[in-house]
Amino acid sequence: MAYIETVIVTWNKKTYVLRLLDQLKSLNYQKDKIEIIVVDNNSSDGTASAVESSYPHVRLIKNPENRGGAGGFNAGMRWVLKNRPDCEYLWLLDNDVLVHKNALQKLVEVMEKNPRAAICGSKIMDIERPHEMIEVGAFIDYKFGDVRRNLPPWEKLQDPEAVFEVDYVAACSLLARTRFVKEMGIWHEKFFIYWDDMEWGARFNAAGYKVLASNASIVYHPSWGGRTADNSAIWRNYYRIRNGLWFYNNYSSGLKKRFLLACMILRYMRHSAGSGIRAQTELSRAYIRGVRDFFSNSYGKKNIYIPPEDLKIYLSDKKNRKICVFIPHRWDIDAAKEFLGDLRDKFPGIKFLGIVPEADVRKWNPIFKKGDMITYRRMKNGNLTWANKYKIMKFMGTRSWNLLITTHLVPKMGVIWGRDVVRIDFEKEKPIASAEKMNFRDLCRIPFVTLSFLFQVLFRLPEKDTDNRRVGL
Repeated sequence: MAYIETVIVTWNKKTYVLRLLDQLKSLNYQKDKIEIIVVDNNSSDGTASAVESSYPHVRLIKNPENRGGAGGFNAGMRWVLKNRPDCEYLWLLDNDVLVHKNALQKLVEVMEKNPRAAICGSKIMDIERPHEMIEVGAFIDYKFGDVRRNLPPWEKLQDPEAVFEVDYVAACSLLARTRFVKEMGIWHEKFFIYWDDMEWGARFNAAGYKVLASNASIVYHPSWGGRTADNSAIWRNYYRIRNGLWFYNNYSSGLKKRFLLACMILRYMRHSAGSGIRAQTELSRAYIRGVRDFFSNSYGKKNIYIPPEDLKIYLSDKKNRKICVFIPHRWDIDAAKEFLGDLRDKFPGIKFLGIVPEADVRKWNPIFKKGDMITYRRMKNGNLTWANKYKIMKFMGTRSWNLLITTHLVPKMGVIWGRDVVRIDFEKEKPIASAEKMNFRDLCRIPFVTLSFLFQVLFRLPEKDTDNRRVGL
């Protein structure tokens, strides 16, 4: 049976990593053939001491600072390559996964049957909806400058032993052949986070090795979707953009590369403008900074400003609490009503203005006073009519208010310029993102910044990294 070194990277997720370590005890794999390494990225929640006291057999590597997923996994892999010459495979795991008891065994079986395979990844299922698949490997889209999940036909997924050849697999659960890692190197540490595992798969593929995904090896992980709705979208998008541009600059060539990078930048600038119009100013700036740092070869971990999210602290500092509430859909009504009622109890002097769907208007009577509420109706395609848009803009423009509360759907209307906007998840009763203003100066700057970036694509592209073997070794 093959000897495995398991590497888990964690930062301030003590509960998750302890849960994973407990579950790994039930793996269907020979116990003396697996060693577990936890790399702690200088957590402040007591992760390191908890692992030491609860799992003394686990090898703990303490990084002096948060080095991200790239630096964390590299620290673990370097230690293995130096101290465990007999290790045949490296199993990289996210700290917030749950693994099926046969997950490792099935990965090893695929690798043993495919000697030219460098990497094999697990099928990733949604941890909250265990019957829903997130992906089983993924592909890199060299035409659009993005990635596509591998979502095979239903018939193929019914074969438990199916194996798929892909461009990369996520490091949620990734088994790498140590011999090929010694040849090709570990991760680009300057990425800090995102595109590190994708680049690794592309590197192995470019060298003629296979990257596979096993339908039989199953792990459970939080869905990617919820990670773009809150303030973490600011730093997540920064690293994705910067590192993604590096990737396509290094793995494409000629005029095709310049055209691709130009299209990617135009897409990012469109998102930047859209975010700015929705009063997500810091997110808008993150798109621009990601592109700018790519051109200036500025990599590694960055200090990225994340606005505070506590709405109650924000309201405590405001003397005149006049709030306009925009409810985009009828299914938000009950949760929104409960949230606003609690807010009014907390701040008795608060005044609400309401923009709500026509359905169930009577439900709002305890929240909005007469004359402080208007209703609207959506068309069959979900859009607002121009008459309703004018009605809403007139209402918001002629009333006194200093804060707009809505869901993730912020009305793209000039009337919100200079006003604070807070996006709320009414069901969870917490902000999706903090209060921010639409910054008109930033919006006006975007077209000129875009032209500058396009000029650099044509005449000042960063040079490729010439040596892509033995990275980090």
